[in-house]
Amino acid sequence: MSKLTILKAIVAIAIIGGGIFVIIKDDPAVPSGDINSIQPLPKQDNP
Repeated sequence: MSKLTILKAIVAIAIIGGGIFVIIKDDPAVPSGDINSIQPLPKQDNP
């Protein structure tokens, strides 16, 4: 294989590996509280 083909393969593996790493390391936080509850605004004294 030529050097250019090997270089393209290494770059492709690095990009795919980096994408997989980001997906694995991404730890989405669980939302706290009940996101389905709607609370009314408190009443204001003098709006």
